[in-house]
Amino acid sequence: LDAAKFPKITFKSTKVDVTGPATANVTGDLTLHGVTRPVTLETTFNGGSKPSGMDPGSRIGFSAHGSLKRSEFGVSYGIPPAGSNFGVGDEVEFFIEAEFTQPVAAGTAAAAAPAQ
Repeated sequence: LDAAKFPKITFKSTKVDVTGPATANVTGDLTLHGVTRPVTLETTFNGGSKPSGMDPGSRIGFSAHGSLKRSEFGVSYGIPPAGSNFGVGDEVEFFIEAEFTQPVAAGTAAAAAPAQ
């Protein structure tokens, strides 16, 4: 893919407010289209698993939800003018589903087993 056509999007957390046993609000700096603004994500820890014979790597999962206004990041093309609803809305709602896995350590039985 051409990186110039698809600019990098980054999120760096700056604060975590625990809201429950498996939930938190994660605030951070979102950079989109070269503009950085604070965004808060409502997150949920979905659980995890330890290594086992069937799955040699540890894993954990998270869900996150947030929203932003495109115009605050310099993306205003298609936003309807005042008094009209013809175009693309300014507010964007997004959902993130993520799973993180720990690599299998070199030299373990699972890592040494031939692929089938």
